Amino acid sequence: MKRVISGIVLIFLASFNAVASHRSIANMSIAGSTLEATLFSAAQEPQQPAAPSDRAKGPASTDRSKEDQTTNSATTKKRALRIGVVEIASTVESSFSTGGLQQELVNDLNFLGAQGVILSSEPEDREAALEQAKQQNCEYVVFTIINGYKTASVGQKLGSVFNRGALGGVGGSGQGRVELNARVKLFQPDGAVPLFDGDVNFRQNDADGTARGLMKTEARNVMLQIKKLESTN
Repeated sequence: MKRVISGIVLIFLASFNAVASHRSIANMSIAGSTLEATLFSAAQEPQQPAAPSDRAKGPASTDRSKEDQTTNSATTKKRALRIGVVEIASTVESSFSTGGLQQELVNDLNFLGAQGVILSSEPEDREAALEQAKQQNCEYVVFTIINGYKTASVGQKLGSVFNRGALGGVGGSGQGRVELNARVKLFQPDGAVPLFDGDVNFRQNDADGTARGLMKTEARNVMLQIKKLESTN
């Protein structure tokens, strides 16, 4: 009887081991298949491009920085001085015309880096001219009166007869036969007293050329005086 029971137990254990062994092999097969599928999926998945590094962004950032600097430079650039120019007055003989000299002086100031502004007020009405200059945002106002006109006959030459003022600056040819002198006053729009008051003269062989040379000489001297004034402030 014991032998029969022992035989049954042995048969049962053998069957159990066979089943367990079969399950283990099946699980290993399933795990292997899963691992293989995972590796295959990873191999087929496309790689994502790497995010751009800071070094790659460098040139674009540099360009933007340069653009910002250019914009700031243009914004902070100092604008040209606005100088109001009153119509040129004259106390000399009626044959000499001052027509076009106001625009000539404006052009000469512009050439020297200022911004000349034509004022339509009468040159004798100083208050009206200063008020108009203030309305047009001018920093300075120039009044000019031609008060000397001298000619010499052919073959003669003029001496320097108009060297009385603070502006000075005699120009033109030493053989000139026409000489002009002008009284020049420079104001600020809200000032009752001129910043300077002096004479400027020019000499050349014909009246038109002398007048144009006089305006150029005046423009140079006005800009020099303004530069001196602003360097002391």
